[in-house]
Amino acid sequence: MKIKALISEKKVEKVYPTTKIIEALEMMNKNHVRRIPVVAPGTGRVEGILTNMDIVNLMGGGSKYNLVKFKHEYNMISAINESVKEIMTDNVVFVRENAELEEVIDLFVSKKIGGVPVVDKSGILISTINERDVIKYLEDSIYKNILVRDCMTEKVVCATPGERLKDVARTMLRNGFRRLPVVFEEKLVGIITSTDFISLLGSDWAFNNMKTGNIREITNLRIQEIMKKDVLSISPDMKLFDAVKVMSEKDIGVLPVVEGEMLIGILTEKDVVSCIFKK
Repeated sequence: MKIKALISEKKVEKVYPTTKIIEALEMMNKNHVRRIPVVAPGTGRVEGILTNMDIVNLMGGGSKYNLVKFKHEYNMISAINESVKEIMTDNVVFVRENAELEEVIDLFVSKKIGGVPVVDKSGILISTINERDVIKYLEDSIYKNILVRDCMTEKVVCATPGERLKDVARTMLRNGFRRLPVVFEEKLVGIITSTDFISLLGSDWAFNNMKTGNIREITNLRIQEIMKKDVLSISPDMKLFDAVKVMSEKDIGVLPVVEGEMLIGILTEKDVVSCIFKK
């Protein structure tokens, strides 16, 4: 099947290399998207992509923090008024509009990415496609006998409530994870996601608490202050089909897997796509 059918009605969000980071953040927050293609003005050709992980990187997780640390001397308000080209990912993985769905799934699994721009033969942006699009299309064809335990990730990298935001950012980038369950004494107490970084940085709270403009007022924040505490979790013996229905209905990309109160795994959109692809 060609992916055209999945993206034909999809609204496309995009920014330009000169768009301010804060403007892109506001767009990501407003439209609840984790990645936005960066296109050349005039031509519409894809030149880069801005993702939630680029924002995690900027907030202390990796090399993009240098923009804040050195060029703007820890002044985050000043840094996020820089243009998107300063932090966007240049080496963009994309697919053509006539690509087959199986080809895209294979790309997601092999490259460990959650979404890509869709372009025409000239490299002009047409739309985007992500794991959630694929899952929504395939959910009714999931074998009913597959259990969550057959697909979940068992060795879960976790955070603790007392960790600082910058330490969690580094853990996310080092492992390539967009979300981390938060545990205390091996019990699930919350979850922190890369989307939370975007929401925090674009919030009134962040600006009110960065009166000096110093990013360290934010990066030293303990994650118990911003993590989601009311976390929906599932049993390892739940059918994958039912778990995917929950993801779809709640519009979420991750479900911690627990036995009693103990975290034993995590089911992400990536796990679902990989499991369906293997089956």
